Amino acid sequence: MNPAIKGAALTAACSLSMAALAQDFPNRPVRIVVPFSAGSATDILARTAGARLTEIWGHQVLTDNRPGALGIVGTELMLKSNPDGHTLLMVSSGHAANATLAAKLPFDTIKDFSGIAPVAIVPNVMVVSPSLGVKNVRDLVELAKKRPNGLLFASAGIGSSTHLNGEVVRTALGIKAQHVPFKGVPEGLTDILGGRVDFFMVPLVASMNQIKAGKLLGLAVGTNKRSTVLPDLPTLVETFPGAGFDGWFGLLASSKTPRPLVDRLNRDVNKVLALPEVRDLFLTQGAETMSMSAEQFDKFLAAEVVRLGKVVKESGAKAE
Repeated sequence: MNPAIKGAALTAACSLSMAALAQDFPNRPVRIVVPFSAGSATDILARTAGARLTEIWGHQVLTDNRPGALGIVGTELMLKSNPDGHTLLMVSSGHAANATLAAKLPFDTIKDFSGIAPVAIVPNVMVVSPSLGVKNVRDLVELAKKRPNGLLFASAGIGSSTHLNGEVVRTALGIKAQHVPFKGVPEGLTDILGGRVDFFMVPLVASMNQIKAGKLLGLAVGTNKRSTVLPDLPTLVETFPGAGFDGWFGLLASSKTPRPLVDRLNRDVNKVLALPEVRDLFLTQGAETMSMSAEQFDKFLAAEVVRLGKVVKESGAKAE
């Protein structure tokens, strides 16, 4: 057979094989690896989306929490899995920031991943314990000035969006504040409630219930616009320009995943996010769904590595 014809035949066969793989997906339970603790915003969004994907796929979507080391533990687990779409990774914007924050990563933040789809934009809200005795952000700034060592701010771990947001706020407010990383959001909230740390830029989706119950006091949202579910809560940028920070969450796969399968995953995730009940559920939790093609999400991720890299450098944040 002519080599050119043979090559074309092999290419066609390979394309058909990958198309068949996408069509037959999934053929067993799907795992979404979450590189943060159960109860974190990343975890909540993964479980919410996973429950709906279970319904349309007919196979259970399981959430696998693997926190630790800038999210590297869970990220490596996904990359080492078979790239057949049955193991995905839910990340926050901290994933893009890690490319600059970490001195060395065991993977390339852009080349080793295929973006499946963004899931949501979630505002971080500055929360304090009611016992701290402050009523607004200006009170918090004054408290920081009175303390020789400043304040303590919590995060869901080094490199998380909560960490980076805290650093942005510290710089914008011009206060002395020491970073206290926790294993995840629930652990940080426990110490806020216990008065062992002073403030936390925590995702609204993970703190809404405590704020409404009066257990936490929300001072301001960190995004550039007010939250639709807490419209009376001011944004930080209304008083402190430069304090805005938009955090996002999305699903990734290994870059070795066949393109037809990536496109199939993108379509299915976007189908779930377009459901009115899902959009409404996200909104009640302070989250807004996002929609992009897989190609658009790849470009978005690359741009976020650059944008958040600048934020990391300007804030002086480091992976301690």
